[in-house]
Amino acid sequence: MKKTALIYGAMGLIPFVAFGILLPIWPIDWQSALVHTFLSYSAVILAFLSGAVWGMTISGAKPDKPTNGLTVGIVFSLVAVGALLMPYPYSLYLLIASFVILFALEVGLMFKGIYPFWYTLMRAALTAIVVVCHIFLLYWLEGIGLSGLPSQAI
Repeated sequence: MKKTALIYGAMGLIPFVAFGILLPIWPIDWQSALVHTFLSYSAVILAFLSGAVWGMTISGAKPDKPTNGLTVGIVFSLVAVGALLMPYPYSLYLLIASFVILFALEVGLMFKGIYPFWYTLMRAALTAIVVVCHIFLLYWLEGIGLSGLPSQAI
């Protein structure tokens, strides 16, 4: 299971990293679509990860160790949808904060015995890369002044 999780986790990074590499080289006319796609993919991944919290909580919860994993699963799924409805740069800030906070909550689940240690280590690496990709997008868009991007795209 560890190997499969590592492979799928790495594959999930491909779109984040690819957007980071492609954004600066594509014509400005295409960048709004790339930004929209990046934000949409980011929200989908956040919702997926929160669903994973739900699933791990159900399978690993013990009556003597209550968790808020089910609530976390619902709240972060709604936050992901909310991020898609927010204007840039707030959507990007919300997604960055959400990935960090969700990871911190997952660390807590590890200490409660619900998440295995190896999974938490993997998530630490994946979360760090995802956050760096978001920060790069923010940096790039601020650097070009957002002047060339249609406002509905961001």
